[in-house]
Amino acid sequence: MTSTIIGALLPLVVVLAFGFLAGWRHHFDGSDASTLNRMVMLYAFPLSLFVNIMSVSRASLAGQLPMAAAIFLSMVISFSAAILVIRYVFRRTLAQSTLQGVAIGAAAVPFVGSAILPYLFGPTTSAVAISSAGFAMNLVQTPVCMILLTIATVQSASKKDGSFLTYVISAFKEPMVWAPLLATALVMVNVRLPSHIASAFNLLGITTAGVALFASGVVLYSCKVIISLPVVITVCFRNLVIPALCWGALVLLGMPKDVIREAVIALSIPVGTIVVIFSVRFRVVEQEMASSLFFSTILSVFTMAFFIVATR
Repeated sequence: MTSTIIGALLPLVVVLAFGFLAGWRHHFDGSDASTLNRMVMLYAFPLSLFVNIMSVSRASLAGQLPMAAAIFLSMVISFSAAILVIRYVFRRTLAQSTLQGVAIGAAAVPFVGSAILPYLFGPTTSAVAISSAGFAMNLVQTPVCMILLTIATVQSASKKDGSFLTYVISAFKEPMVWAPLLATALVMVNVRLPSHIASAFNLLGITTAGVALFASGVVLYSCKVIISLPVVITVCFRNLVIPALCWGALVLLGMPKDVIREAVIALSIPVGTIVVIFSVRFRVVEQEMASSLFFSTILSVFTMAFFIVATR
C-alpha cells in the first residue's frame, strides 16, 4: 500500500526537484517561472479544465452520488471557511487569505488521485471521486479564487474600492474562469466534444501539472523553502484536519463505510499545484505557497498511509 502511494507521489517530487535543480544551475529564474505559469494559466490549465469537464458523463455520477456529494461539499466548505477564518480572525489580506484558503481546501485529487485512487477503489469509483473533486475545484474554487484575487489586485493598484460587478467582469475575462463554466453548460445540454478535438486540446492541457510543478521547483529555489506558522497551519489542515473532519461528519451522518473511506482518502491528498500558479500569477506569498506545496507533498506519503490504514 505504501509503495503505491510513494509511486504516485514520486513523479511530483521528482519534477519539483528538477525545477529546483534548474534554478540552482541558473537555467531558470523567478521571471522564467512567472512566464511558465502564465502559459499554464492562460492556455494549458484552461484547456485541461475544459477537456476534463467535457469528458464527464452525467450518468456516471448517479450511482456514486453520496460519495460525490461528500467530496464536493467538503472541498467547497473547507475552502470557504478557511478564507473567512483567515481573513477575519487572523486578519491577513484578502489575497493572502484567498491563497491560503485554496491551499487548505483544494486537494490535488485531479492530479495525484488519478494515480492512487484507481488502485484502491477501481476505475468507476475513482473516476467519480476525481470528477467530483474536479468540479469543486473548477466550478467553485478556481472562479472564486480568480474573482477574489482580481478584487485584491485592483484594490491594491487603485487604492480604492470599485464596484463588485467590475471585479466580476474582470475575473470572467480569465480563461480559467470561463472555460470550465462553458464546458459545464455544454455538458448539461448533452453537447459532447469530438474525440479528435479533445485530443488536440489535451496535448497542451496534459502539460499543466508537469509545467506547474517544474515552475514551483524554480520558485522554491528562488524563494527558499521556509517553515512558518502559515505554512504549518496549511499543511496540517490540508493533510490531517480536513480529512479527519470529513470522516467525523460522515460518521455522524450515518454514511456507509465504503463512502467514508473513499471520501476521506480522496480528501487526504496533498496541496495542489494551482496554489503556486495563482501565487506567481498575482505575485503574492510565493515563498509560502511553494513551501506549503513542498511539505504537504512530502508528508502526504505518511498522512495518506495513515488514513488508508485507519479507514479499512
